[in-house]
Amino acid sequence: MHISAKADYATRALLELAREPARPLTCEAIASSQQIPFRFLKSVVGELRRAGLVRSQRGCEGGYWLGRPAGEV
Repeated sequence: MHISAKADYATRALLELAREPARPLTCEAIASSQQIPFRFLKSVVGELRRAGLVRSQRGCEGGYWLGRPAGEV
């Protein structure tokens, strides 16, 4: 069974967000901790946001959170 890089990175990003539910995480922080290429992760997180799995907040205090409780994702 082959898992694409996009699916792998999406899963790893969701797991990282589930580990830190109290505060938003930036793409830079997720990419660094999961060793994912930043540009590719930015694209993947955009798709997760459009699917409703991730929500975002802009600004210096912004970042990404899970769009639903971890148990529902």
